[in-house]
Amino acid sequence: NVNAKLRKLGYKTSNTSVCRAKTELKLKWWKRQTVQKLTNQQKIQRIFIAKQLRKKYGTKKGGKIFKWNCILNTDFSGAFKLSPQNNRHNEGVYAESSLDIPYELRTISKQKFQKSIMLWGGISYKGLFPEQSPIFVDEWLELTRPKDTDRRKKVYYTGDRYAKFIQTIVADKAAKELGDLRNLVFQDDQDRKQRMHVALNAVKRVFINRIESKDCNAKLADVRPIENVWGALKENLRGREYDNIEQLKDDIKKEWIKFSVSLCQQMMDKIPARLKLVIDQGGNQIREH
Repeated sequence: NVNAKLRKLGYKTSNTSVCRAKTELKLKWWKRQTVQKLTNQQKIQRIFIAKQLRKKYGTKKGGKIFKWNCILNTDFSGAFKLSPQNNRHNEGVYAESSLDIPYELRTISKQKFQKSIMLWGGISYKGLFPEQSPIFVDEWLELTRPKDTDRRKKVYYTGDRYAKFIQTIVADKAAKELGDLRNLVFQDDQDRKQRMHVALNAVKRVFINRIESKDCNAKLADVRPIENVWGALKENLRGREYDNIEQLKDDIKKEWIKFSVSLCQQMMDKIPARLKLVIDQGGNQIREH
């Protein structure tokens, strides 16, 4: 803890004096974040793509052009672990403002090899997609497992499997929940498997309109609202212990349906403003949510 670290450095402190200093300085606890590592070239590309997207899809709600209400922003989540970190105070920093925290203190390392699951989902003006639950990737991959193969071996996502995923599961749910797909603009991530021709062609057959892959290549995870959804889910599940994966999935479903349509619309409306922040901050990672 803070007091122990200060005493190790030779300061004569106590838990009481540390708490008093925190109160008097009005320091708040800020969760440490995992952020993208950006090269100068990537920063330049982020600025260029941000300008292109604002020009094509609009700069503000109510403007002459505003197509962000037609976007379906999708992505795979990071890992949701069966045994999450419990001590929130070891994963945060106290400061008066989040802008006061040095970049090095905002980043965190990851513990590997914990049992976990991955999700797929999206966000649009109609709310989260799918409505009742994200798609649990492990369940779908298990359905694609070739017959007579060792079930102990992990099945991985490939371009072919992603194409099949889009043409079956996603296409079926989108037709039922999102109405006429001709009015929708699909957006996925920059992952290699999603950029393969077989995957691109599959998306094109289901969604006529999409944000082109060249406009998804820039590292803009800090702009995409679906990333905020994954972050909110993980924060809401923080500290909970599970005996098995099914318990974790049940809690994810419960948290998923708490996202209101109005909240999702607000998140989509903020995209052009967040893109402007990328431009104004020289392509650097943006911190505002």
